[in-house]
Amino acid sequence: MSFLNPFFLLALLAVGLPLLLHLLKLRKAKKLSFSTLQFFKALEQTTLRRVEIKRWLLLLLRMLALACLAMVLARPFLPPNSFGLANQNASVVHAILIDNSSSMSRIGPQGPLLEQAQAVALEMIDNGRERDRFVLQNTSGPALFNQISESTTARARAQEITIQQGGDYLVKRYTELVELIQNAPYAQKNIYVITDGQVNSLAPLVDYLTQSNDSAAINQAIRPPLPTTIIALGDTDVQNTYVSNVELSSNLVGINTPSEVFVEVHNAGSIPIANQFLSLEFNDQQVGQYTLSLGAGEKRILSFEIVPSSTGSNTGLLRLEGDEFGIDNERAISLFVPDQRNILWLEETATSLGPRSPLELVIQTLSNPQNPSSSALNITKRTLNSWDEQELEQFDAVLIHGLTQIPDGLINSLLPWVQNSHGLWVIPSSTSQLTSYNRLLSSFNAGQFVGQIGNYGSYEAQTNADEIIENHPLFDGLFEREEREELEIDPISIYYQFQHNASGADGGYNVIQNSFGDPLLFSKAFGNGQLLISSIGYDAGFSNIQLKPIFPPLLYRALVFISSSQQGGLEEHELGNTLEIVDERSMTGARFVQGKKTWAAREQQSSSGLRFRADDEEWEPGWIQLKNDAQQRSIALLAPMSESIFTTYDEQTWETRISDSPYLSLEELSGEQLSAEIQAISFGREIWTWFLLAGLFFLLLETLVSVFYTPQQYE
Repeated sequence: MSFLNPFFLLALLAVGLPLLLHLLKLRKAKKLSFSTLQFFKALEQTTLRRVEIKRWLLLLLRMLALACLAMVLARPFLPPNSFGLANQNASVVHAILIDNSSSMSRIGPQGPLLEQAQAVALEMIDNGRERDRFVLQNTSGPALFNQISESTTARARAQEITIQQGGDYLVKRYTELVELIQNAPYAQKNIYVITDGQVNSLAPLVDYLTQSNDSAAINQAIRPPLPTTIIALGDTDVQNTYVSNVELSSNLVGINTPSEVFVEVHNAGSIPIANQFLSLEFNDQQVGQYTLSLGAGEKRILSFEIVPSSTGSNTGLLRLEGDEFGIDNERAISLFVPDQRNILWLEETATSLGPRSPLELVIQTLSNPQNPSSSALNITKRTLNSWDEQELEQFDAVLIHGLTQIPDGLINSLLPWVQNSHGLWVIPSSTSQLTSYNRLLSSFNAGQFVGQIGNYGSYEAQTNADEIIENHPLFDGLFEREEREELEIDPISIYYQFQHNASGADGGYNVIQNSFGDPLLFSKAFGNGQLLISSIGYDAGFSNIQLKPIFPPLLYRALVFISSSQQGGLEEHELGNTLEIVDERSMTGARFVQGKKTWAAREQQSSSGLRFRADDEEWEPGWIQLKNDAQQRSIALLAPMSESIFTTYDEQTWETRISDSPYLSLEELSGEQLSAEIQAISFGREIWTWFLLAGLFFLLLETLVSVFYTPQQYE
C-alpha cells in the first residue's frame, strides 16, 4: 500500500488528542468520608469497573475514527500486481505486449479485436504520468519495437501495429521484454499482455513460466519473473473452416508419376456450414474442386491427384471459398521431386551396367539421357569386395542383386542405415543360399525363406501370380479403370520361386502373391526406411514376368519407392519455428528469398548434405525459395494452425497456475468498469473510500456505545 498525499499522514498525530484528554481526566479528587453514604460502598467496585470499560472503549473508537480520517486525507492506494511495497512517486515502466496474430482480425461487438487492443493500450498510456515509461511490442511477425520510450512515442507505436500472418512469438517476445526491463533503473515494472486469449497462445506461456521456475512445488502456483497481467478481449464467435492437414499417399514421387494428395478440412466453428468450396491448383493448372458441407467441429478428408511435371519443386495452392473468416483460406503446397536418386547396386562379380538381364535392360533404358525420367535414377555398381561402408551415406537405397551369400558385416551395416530413412531391395539368384538370406530376413523381422517351388530354368509353370495390392504406393495411380471395374492383370507364370513365409513379419504386405498365397514381392516399413524382398529373380529362368506389361513400371516404381524415404515429398514449414532443411545438391552460398526480400542461410555440413537454417520471423505464408546462382528449391510456408481455432484460455486455470498475475476479461466489464480496471491495473487502485467507510462505522459505533452502554447497576 502506498499514498498519493503522504504529507497528510502527519494527521495521524491527532489520534493522540483523545488519549491526552483522557489522561488529564485521570487526576483524582481528595476523598472525604460521609457517614450517610456508607451503604453505597457495596456497589462501588462494580460501577467503577463498568465506567472505566466504557471510557476506554469510547477512547479507542474515537482514536480509530481519527486515524481513518487521516488515512483518507493521505489517499492510500494499492499498486498494480506489486510484489512488495511501492511508491506512487517512484519511476514506473509498463511493457505492453499486443497480440497482432491472424485471429485478432476477427470483428467483435466493439469492432475489430486489434483495434480494441490498441484502444486499451492507448488508454493505459493516457492514464500514465509524465515520469512513466512504456515499451510496446507485438506477438506476431517481426519485432517492431524493443525500446523504452515516453508516452508520446508509445502512442504512435501502438497505432503502427497491424495484423501479421507470420508465426506466433508470444513466449519469445515475453522473455525479451523481461530481459529488457528487469534490470532497468525503474522502481516498478509491469508487463501487460492484451490478447484474444486463445488457448494455443497462452498455454505455451503458462508452460514456459512453469518450466522456468524450477523451485516451484508440484501443483503450486507459479510466480512470474515480473508482475504480469492478462487482458483478454473476450470470445468472438466466428465461423471458420480451414485446411488442417495435407499428406501424400506416399513419397513415391517422380516426373509424370501421379500422386494422391489427402487434404483434411476442419469446420472449427460452432455451427454447420454448407455450400463452401475447396479447390486445388497445381503447377498453375486447376486440378479439382469439392463442395463442402460440414457439421460443427466436423473434419473431412478429400483427395486430389497431382502429376509433377519436372524435377525440383512443384507448387500448388489450396483455396477455400465462402468462409466467414477468410484470412486462413489459402494454403500453399510444395512437392519436391529429387533431381536424381542415388542407388547402390551390390552384385557378386564386377560387370558393367548393361543388357545382361531384363532387369538391367529396363534400368539401362531408364538411365538413357533421352528418357524424360532418366535423371531420376543414378545407379552405381559395386561388388562385395569393392563396396565401402562409409559410402552408404551417399546413397538413398541399396539393391542387393543375385548374391550367393549376404555377409553378416553387410547386414549389420544395413540395419541402422535402412532404419534411418533409406531403402533396401533384395533380389535373389538361382544360387542364393537360404541360410544366409534368412539371417538378413530375421534381422529385419521380415519372415523366412522356407524352401523352393519348382526348378530353375524348367519353364514349367508351378503357379501363377495375378493378385496385387492396388492401393500400395508401387501401384498408386498406375491403372486407369472405371470406379467399380475389377482390376485384372495378365497372369505371371512362375517356374522357380523361393517360398517366403512372411506370417511372422509385423506390418508387412504381399505386394504381389501367387495362387498359393505366397509373396513374390514383399514390402515392409523398417523404422523410417523401406524394405522390399523379392522371392524370384528377374531373368527368364524364374518366370515370364519380363514379358508382361507390368514389368517395366514395376521395376521403375520399386526403385523410386525404396529411394524415396528421405528426399522427395511435400516440403512445408509452419511459421513460428526455425526452418531447417537438408539439400544433397551442391548449393553452397544459398540464400532464402521471398519476393524482393532476401535472408542469409546458415550453412552446416552434415553426413546427408548441406544443412540450411534460418529464423522465420519476417516471413509470410506462401512460398520461400532456397536458391543460389544455379539452383533453387521452394518450401511452402504455413500460418500456425492454432490461429484458426478460437478456443479461449480458462481464466480460472490461469489464476490457479500463475500467482500474482490477474486475468482480466473485458467481456464482463462495461465501459466505465473497463476504464476503472485499466486505471487500477496500470497505476494502482485507490482505497481511501475503504477508510472513509471504516471511519463512519467507528463514529456510529461510538454513538451507539455512548447511548446504550449504561454502566449503572443496582442490586
